[in-house]
Order: sequence, then structure tokens, then C-alpha cells
Amino acid sequence: CVYFSPTGTTRTIVENIAEGLQAERINVMDCTKRALRNEMVFGDEVVIIGAPVYYGRLPEDFTACLNSFTGRKTPVIVVVVYGNRAYDDALKELYDIAVKQGFIPVAGGAFIGEHSYSSSIYPIAQGRPDIDDEAKAREFGRIVKDKILSEESLEKLVINNVPGNFPYVELKSLLQLKEDRKTDQYTPETDVYTCILCGKCAEVCPTGAVPEEEPTKTDRWQCILC
Repeated sequence: CVYFSPTGTTRTIVENIAEGLQAERINVMDCTKRALRNEMVFGDEVVIIGAPVYYGRLPEDFTACLNSFTGRKTPVIVVVVYGNRAYDDALKELYDIAVKQGFIPVAGGAFIGEHSYSSSIYPIAQGRPDIDDEAKAREFGRIVKDKILSEESLEKLVINNVPGNFPYVELKSLLQLKEDRKTDQYTPETDVYTCILCGKCAEVCPTGAVPEEEPTKTDRWQCILC
């Protein structure tokens, strides 16, 4: 299981798919935090790679990590998790990277997860993945397992395409956000009067945008608005 999951939704889906595969052994590689990422060479194991969708694409911070992986005709299941509207070209982007890095995509899927901007006032896929979503992920894993066991050759397992377009979508809202960040603050701001300095935010921040020594200040250039 390889995933980037700042809010835990992608992790939940990937782990449930792995449960459905009923593997003898499951290894987990959490690539959410930069400090936990390593270059990896994968062999004949089945790999599940999961990523959330940001503005219809993969998170930029995760793509560099994916491009450091090497597959040796390694079967891979590519998975994206999105919380609003559509997943656009994210699944295709993940599929294309996997192929380029030497993996053989045998299955792909898109699942629902609570949007990171969801709130009680503006709920967006709130509480997802729920029990039904988790059951669907396990069912998906079982289907993929049956597919793998039914064929003797990896070449017969490969999926030749997934939904999405190339060139990948470059949404105007994301481009505008990047431009606006030069002058405006879009990152989370800390209320210094109520913060108890527990350091939890610094601990979970995937990019290290929240410094451990001064967690009330967020580096807006490092923040990916996860």
C-alpha cells in the first residue's frame, strides 16, 4: 500500500482494497510526509498506489515521489479519491506515471472521500468514505484478486487506458490561486489566543509548512492547502 493521504480518506480506501485482496502480507508506505519518502524499487508484489485529487490532478507534492519509484513489471492498482464534482485527469495522470516508471496497471478506480474544505455549514461528501464505501473498496479488491489469479500472464492483465485526457487539465481556479498567493494569505491561520501549542498540526503537515518550533506560523509557500 503506497499512498498520500493528509486527511486519511485515501489511506482508508487503499487499506480496504488491500483487505479485499486477502494478501498473505501487507506492507504500508505512507508518503504523506516528505520525511517518510524514499526511492523504491518494486518487484513482483502487487502494489496499490492511492492519491487524493486536487483541482482535477494529482497533488504536485506527490508526483515527485511517484517519479522516484521503479517498477520491474510490477502489477499495480491505481486509485484516486475525490470529494467534489469529478476527478478529471487525476486517474490518467497516475496511470501514466505508473506505466512510465515500469509498473503494469491491472486495475484502476476512483472513490469518494470527504473534501478537505468540508464543514458543518458547507458539507462536501461529509463522512465519506463511509461503511458502504469501505465495503465497495473491499469488493473491488476481491474482484482484482480474482482477475490476477485467473491469468497466467501479466500482459493479459494490463488495462490499456483509464478515464481522463492528455494534455491534463490545468484549471483556471488553480492557476488563479497560485497567482493570488503571491500577494494574499490563503493558508490556515492560527488563533494564538486559543492555540495550546500541542504541535499536532506540525506533526501531521505533509510538507513541513508548520514549523515544530513555532507552530502558530504557517509557511504559505510550502502549504498545499490539503
